[in-house]
Amino acid sequence: MNNMKIDQSVYKRLQKVVGENNISNDPVINQVYSYNWCNELVNLRNDREASMFVDAPIAVCMPNTTIQVQEILKILNEVGLKFKAQSTGLGPWNCVASDDVVLLDLRRMNKIRKIDEKNLYAVVESYVTGAQLQAELIKLNLNCHMPGAGPQVSPLASSTSMGGPGFTSNFTGHSERNVLGTEWVLPDGTLLRVGSLGLKDQPDWFSGDGPGFSLRGIMRGALGAQSGIGVFTAVSIKLYPYPVEPKWKVKGISPDYEFELPNYIEYHFLSYKDWDSLENAIYRFSEEEIGYHAYYTSNLALGALLANDKKSLLNQITIAARLKKPLLVLLCAKTEREYEYKKKVFESLVEETGGRDLTSKGKLKPTTQMYAEALRSAL
Repeated sequence: MNNMKIDQSVYKRLQKVVGENNISNDPVINQVYSYNWCNELVNLRNDREASMFVDAPIAVCMPNTTIQVQEILKILNEVGLKFKAQSTGLGPWNCVASDDVVLLDLRRMNKIRKIDEKNLYAVVESYVTGAQLQAELIKLNLNCHMPGAGPQVSPLASSTSMGGPGFTSNFTGHSERNVLGTEWVLPDGTLLRVGSLGLKDQPDWFSGDGPGFSLRGIMRGALGAQSGIGVFTAVSIKLYPYPVEPKWKVKGISPDYEFELPNYIEYHFLSYKDWDSLENAIYRFSEEEIGYHAYYTSNLALGALLANDKKSLLNQITIAARLKKPLLVLLCAKTEREYEYKKKVFESLVEETGGRDLTSKGKLKPTTQMYAEALRSAL
């Protein structure tokens, strides 16, 4: 429990920036922000009890513009307090690490600023979720990379501050490969516009780099700094053509619903005898660029993907246990010609890599829900 309190004069200055209803130093409210998934590990590393609660912030601010974020950081710098920013807030890195921190909850910055269909990029603010963005993109026959953390997380956070691998990485890459122009408030409150957004003449969001050296490596490196180097308020990310016909026809109520499959789509579950064979297969499927999905998962995870209740989970896990080293491959195409080509390459690769296709043998059958999740949530 954090016993430190924020000075009232500082609190009033912050309140003036964001408004009376968008700031709190109430211990009950602040304690909510000390709870998160995997905080037990953080506490154990610090020789504490394995609790899901860590230190609480001394105040929580909810800005809704980049200018407000700048003003908050300038005030905190002036008075010697630290800041911590979070968007959708999944994981212990969203909590504060000491007792002198003001937390910036960016949930009010939830706008999709721009979707450029021609140049294939979208500009999103901090609290836009992957599902929110994808729902708008499907209307335009487009799609985005969805990080493996799920459609409920922030593409901005994943692109600027995290790793961001996902189930479609074979097709869309990782999050760090999708980040373009970026709006970055540095720890001292200075606004830095990264890439083509920083051009003096005709600034725009289409590129993450400009003349001279790239700042993207400094901004995020391999895995990002989880808000340790400032606050990202908007980012442009790459878009991709939707892999199949973007129609959504669903009957029933989740989890017992049926999804009408679009044309030219097939899911395959392959089994490989050892890790070396699996590794070679992943390389070959990736090199030939035919899989919208091409990833390894455990037998238990595959059983869970095929099930929608406890009873079916036990049955499916028993069946999925037949796979030694599973590889899941999803084929998607826009036209019959493309579809037939990918199927021929797929069959050739299965033979070349020594895989067993349990789907074509009828031993494992993907559900229509699994297809829906693969396309909608990228799971």
